[in-house]
Amino acid sequence: MNINKKWWKDFYAQQALWFGMACIGCAFYFFAPTLFTTEKSLIERNGEIEFVETYYNQVSSRGHKSIKSELRFAIKNDNKKYGVFKNIQQSRRNENYERIKNELNKSGKVAVWVKENEQSYVEPKVFRIANGQNEILYDMDDVKSELKFLFPFLLILGVFGIGLYFNHKYPTRMKSLIGKKPAHNKV
Repeated sequence: MNINKKWWKDFYAQQALWFGMACIGCAFYFFAPTLFTTEKSLIERNGEIEFVETYYNQVSSRGHKSIKSELRFAIKNDNKKYGVFKNIQQSRRNENYERIKNELNKSGKVAVWVKENEQSYVEPKVFRIANGQNEILYDMDDVKSELKFLFPFLLILGVFGIGLYFNHKYPTRMKSLIGKKPAHNKV
């Protein structure tokens, strides 16, 4: 192989390895703790509502503008602030958050479930919200809905990047592994 062509193949193979490892690392560090949270690891906090509000903020990334909706509330005699967030693209209102806000204002009470190991946080991640009559308004499925796609996507992307590196580094072994041609020792 020509030395001028080999350096850039080595460079991009190395970049694919780092990219693949970063994708897998991000999938497990950011998404797995939320995605694999079970109901047994949650604790319930309940009480009277101090306040409940919905906020809409315009955010932009690389020139693309969208709207982030927030539902924030607090429980009386509790120093924690609870909230859930969602990017609603160009919609002006998040009907689900508005419905939850109205239900909580009507009942005056709230029950919220957070991870047991996050109960000392000032703003713990919310996994479930119920009103005073224990009617579930926001469930774990709502929290995990986007992660069900992102987690496997990042894993597949990571395995693909690492596979590119190994295909470049060990081409004959990779070809025999995927069945293109058997590995033979040349004697």
